[in-house]
Amino acid sequence: MPTPEEVEVQRLRDLGIEESEQQKAERERDQKWVHYPTWEESNIKRNDFRAADAAIKREEMTQKRLKAAEKKRIGSLVFDLDEPHPPTSSEPGVLVARGGLGGFGNPFFLSTETRSPKWATRGNLGDWVTLRLELKILADVGLVGLPNAGKSTLLRALTNSKTEVASYAFTTLNPQIGTVRVWQDGTTSIKEGHVIEESQIERDREHDALLKGTYAFGRPSKPQGDAPVLHDRAHETLRFKIADNPGLIGGAAENRGLGHFFLKSVERAPVLVYVVDLSAPEPWKDLQTVRDELEAYQPGLSAKARMVLANKADALQSDTEAEVEESRAKLAKLKEDAISMWNKGPNVEGRSLEVVAASAKYTQNLAKVVKLLGAYVKEARAAEVAGVGSRG
Repeated sequence: MPTPEEVEVQRLRDLGIEESEQQKAERERDQKWVHYPTWEESNIKRNDFRAADAAIKREEMTQKRLKAAEKKRIGSLVFDLDEPHPPTSSEPGVLVARGGLGGFGNPFFLSTETRSPKWATRGNLGDWVTLRLELKILADVGLVGLPNAGKSTLLRALTNSKTEVASYAFTTLNPQIGTVRVWQDGTTSIKEGHVIEESQIERDREHDALLKGTYAFGRPSKPQGDAPVLHDRAHETLRFKIADNPGLIGGAAENRGLGHFFLKSVERAPVLVYVVDLSAPEPWKDLQTVRDELEAYQPGLSAKARMVLANKADALQSDTEAEVEESRAKLAKLKEDAISMWNKGPNVEGRSLEVVAASAKYTQNLAKVVKLLGAYVKEARAAEVAGVGSRG
């Protein structure tokens, strides 16, 4: 990152202003010194002021050399902000940047020759550093799966998130967060049977309504039968966050596709959910691909998985008997392979990998999904409190 001095020089160059040596000296002096009103012109002619200016310049050059040597010796600082670093007498902490030293007031320049100095320094700027921070999304549940498996649709169906939904791969390029709320009576914000449409369709419908003046006198209220139940926050029993992560492809652990960007976003989620497309030719192979990439990136990461969500399972209710039988056979094969994959490990003793068929688009069987996820989140939070949580 350029220093303020370098920024100013570049600004002058961009404006086409050629600065003479005298002008540069005057600019640097103005940035460094403060004069009593009306005394600047006489101060800069005094020998004692010039001596003070030269001494300050020598000190600045010394400090600049010391900082450059320290930067070369230390190099780049790399540390994990997730790990606690309590200060101790031997290690007071990690110094990222120093603040600038304060200026010298006019008494500092008092001498036998100068009984009433009419100048002072402004002080030095602090260190300018470039920081590269890596945010690992803080979510209780992370959705993982291949592109176009329906993760974004699932997030919208489970939460009030407005993440983009489309029928092409890599709709989600950055992790998206939604919040699930569960009330004392067991209800959630999920509307069973509600259809989650593509975002572009919703935008087109909204655009047409605006052109027709549909909302000229305000948006119409919902029918009484569709009115949502209002809950008192005091009766909320559980709240947890779900992260819709970008889809990954085979070789993501070698940084293909969105690669490490995707994988880093799921590291901190204590509960992972595999989202697979049941309408795909071989969804069990998709599951194996996702699991293998998690393990290749970080051994043991797949042990956080608690559920395989077989999405797009609305074909189980198809009018065509052949489609129903095909979907049932796929689901049975998926369950068989999921159990086998979990038993081979890595896994956590006493846990199992639940396979749940659901349709995010048509919000079918999502109440069961939320119930199971809520139980997993409670378990993970209890383990974290006990000091054996998997987060971090």
